[in-house]
Amino acid sequence: MKTREKLDRFPKRIHLKVISFAGLVLVAAPVLFSAATGAAQTRRPPKAQPAPQAKDSRPPAANDKVGVLVGDVKDSRTTGTFFAGMEVELKIVGDVLADAKGMRLSVEVAVDDLGRNLVGEKTESGEFKEVDSSGKTSASAKVELKNPVRQATAIRELSGSIELFTPRKDPDSTVTVNNLTRNLGVPISSPALKAAGIELVMWNKEQFEARKKAEEEKLKKEMAAKSKKEGEGQGEDLGESLASGLQKLFGGLFSSFAQMEENSLAFQITDPQSRLVGMEFEDRLGKPISNNGRMTIGGGKEKTTIYEFREKLPETARVRLLVLTPKATIKVPFKITDVPLP
Repeated sequence: MKTREKLDRFPKRIHLKVISFAGLVLVAAPVLFSAATGAAQTRRPPKAQPAPQAKDSRPPAANDKVGVLVGDVKDSRTTGTFFAGMEVELKIVGDVLADAKGMRLSVEVAVDDLGRNLVGEKTESGEFKEVDSSGKTSASAKVELKNPVRQATAIRELSGSIELFTPRKDPDSTVTVNNLTRNLGVPISSPALKAAGIELVMWNKEQFEARKKAEEEKLKKEMAAKSKKEGEGQGEDLGESLASGLQKLFGGLFSSFAQMEENSLAFQITDPQSRLVGMEFEDRLGKPISNNGRMTIGGGKEKTTIYEFREKLPETARVRLLVLTPKATIKVPFKITDVPLP
């Protein structure tokens, strides 16, 4: 997250209200989408027209039904410029979620009952977020909106679409890399990754340290030769130049090196189209290998993700890379009306 700008010496008045609902208690009529009709079914307004299908998503099948409920609504209204905004939690339910590995929520319309447009810069979700459903048929997502008019009492309409990534529906969306130890330190070669524009290199701590040391010595020699050629006083920024050179070679992995432990595994990822949704680790028999956590540095086109494991991965361990494909992605429209404001 970006560091907040320095606040005013005296905070301005902030008014925070939260409306909470236990479990999946309904505040707006549940919306159930049927692929056969392609329209939302609700008890309140007439049937909504379906949102146009994304070019890179397939239309939902007959058994891809998704319901959307409103959970917590947090409305922070302030006279200042900080902390202002509203957060709406959406609860998504449906059997198709049991196989979902990623989700993206797009809001097209958000307006209060006095007509104010609530769609803000942070409302749209550009990338698919990894979903750890583990066979569950529900998930949640939070939408950040602008504050409604102070006199408003409800969100008149909140509509858009939900895209679900279900790799089980397309074998080409899963790239399996066997025998991890044989593929460490070198770019992963795969036609599917190449077609998706993804470049991937895996490192363990030992391999990274060895390459880092070799590259440091190489850069030092190059900078020493350059400094000698350009004259005295040019080597004052040697440390900064060395760090900059290593940063270009290793990206976020260099800056996060302190967090790598003995059982860590780091992935340097170049993914300009944000097609890599997630990774799953297994033993040679396909049994999942859990991890103690992960950390991602960077974002967008280039980033580094570091996984920490309880113990060193066996030589026969493998990783399943989950890559977005049109056949594995479905898009379903939703529309919810008359959401009470706190």
